Amino acid sequence: MQLAAIIRKELQLLSRDVHGLALLFVMPLVFILIMSMAMKDDFDRRSGVALDVLYTDEAGIEVTDAMLSDVADNDLFNLVEVGSVYPGGSLADAAAAVGADEYSFLLRILPGAFTSLDAKVAEITVAPGTSREVTQLFVASLRRAMAKQRILLMEKEIKEEIPEAEAYDFLEVSGAEDDELIDISYGFQANTVSEAPTSVQQNVPAWLVFSMFFVVVPLANTMINERQVGTLRRIRTIAVPGWKLILGKIVPYYFINQVQVVLMLMVGVWVVPLLGGDRLTLGDSFGGLALISSALSAAALGYAILIAVICRSTEQATTLGGAGNIILAALGGIMVPTHVMPEFMQSVTVVSPMSWGLQGFLDIFLRGGGVADVLPEVASLLLLGVIALAVALLAMRRQTV
Repeated sequence: MQLAAIIRKELQLLSRDVHGLALLFVMPLVFILIMSMAMKDDFDRRSGVALDVLYTDEAGIEVTDAMLSDVADNDLFNLVEVGSVYPGGSLADAAAAVGADEYSFLLRILPGAFTSLDAKVAEITVAPGTSREVTQLFVASLRRAMAKQRILLMEKEIKEEIPEAEAYDFLEVSGAEDDELIDISYGFQANTVSEAPTSVQQNVPAWLVFSMFFVVVPLANTMINERQVGTLRRIRTIAVPGWKLILGKIVPYYFINQVQVVLMLMVGVWVVPLLGGDRLTLGDSFGGLALISSALSAAALGYAILIAVICRSTEQATTLGGAGNIILAALGGIMVPTHVMPEFMQSVTVVSPMSWGLQGFLDIFLRGGGVADVLPEVASLLLLGVIALAVALLAMRRQTV
């Protein structure tokens, strides 16, 4: 009965804290929508998602076919013929689609392409949402394919004029297709991530983890206010043990955390695609998802209660809890994705419990993991939660002695 009464009291206080609830639900929603859309292009490049390119070949000759085939060999771009989407090959409809960001580029091969060395070959229309870096990559790919065809055409003309050059391979000598002429190495690369997530796969769990830890603000404020007005002292006079007080706080906020998980995942699955982003894939293990979200909630609540117990005022709790969350988020790959960090920074992320939670979600969403795959992160989060709660209980006993 005592525990039920404490839980009921907490739920009543929560229902009156409109600003605290807004912080827990509106903040991650806004971050997910903004960051998922703002970082879409960059994550698409890193995760190997092909960008759709509308094209029309008005020359219709063997050379332009070969050039388009070379461009299509680049996994970054998916060529879509205008006529296959818009009957009659309407360039106006194609241009409108690119202008609406439905496609990244519109490539038009001109009728006079390759009729002479100075003949213009193509025109490109770039979508408003396509970044300058992606545009440069596409233009470079097109120029490489075009240069290859020019070399072949010049080779043909030279061999017609000079029969002795028949055995000479101009394309091979040019080095245009010799990958051994260039060595590529990467200054940093994620050691623990087998593949890069898409924007929505990164941002939905990242800001969800961040918001779950932000229960520290309303929970700590409630506990400190109760301590300051004497509510906790009056409760202790009726012989309510400290563990019941702690558990009475944990249960309502655990429920709030799980509601956060469900709502933010729904945003990733249904809302983000409506705005033009990718759809969040939830993986195949709902047991693993429930396990990692519960363990993450335990760690977040343990951290929040410890902050509430050691702080003397709501200002201290808000400052310490908020600043601590931001530092943990910066270290844990929430604000800056782990796979784009330098290698020495990637090794530092292991100190942040937010990183453990994020990696657990990515194990399920990105790597097809299950319960067994998230057990290391779950164990670390539960251990942190238990230690934080134990320290909080010890501090509460000392405060009442």
